[in-house]
Amino acid sequence: MPFQTKITRARWVLGPFTAEDMQTIGNVLVDSISARIRKAVNVNDAAARPLKPGRNGHRGYPEYKAARGLQPFRDWFWTGRTMRSLKVKSASENRVVIGFVDPNADRIAHVNNLRERQFGVSPRDRLALNAIVLAVLKQERVVRVAKAA
Repeated sequence: MPFQTKITRARWVLGPFTAEDMQTIGNVLVDSISARIRKAVNVNDAAARPLKPGRNGHRGYPEYKAARGLQPFRDWFWTGRTMRSLKVKSASENRVVIGFVDPNADRIAHVNNLRERQFGVSPRDRLALNAIVLAVLKQERVVRVAKAA
């Protein structure tokens, strides 16, 4: 069964965003972060450090990746499971949570992020985030105040 984003409702709503709007904003941010990680760029919009080569006549991780036909740089891609599990986990009128829905992928991402910080909001991601927030705000609608059950 595919992953479904958990959409929650606030008791009192005062603002221009619905939970669905926040999910759209989160999806744009997920796409931006995912594209950046696939290009081996860290959260400072700089190239990620190279992978460590093998030592003492043994192959290292870059050589194993190249042997499988993958790019030998830090792009968090071996089977694709980690990057496929990067999704919007929950959305409400007040916030959106993005993360890895697979526990194993979450652990892998945590360890990779300790090696070099790639998962996070970079300056370019923030520009994409600001653009989608402005686009959602420019949609013609009424700011609503409602008591949600």
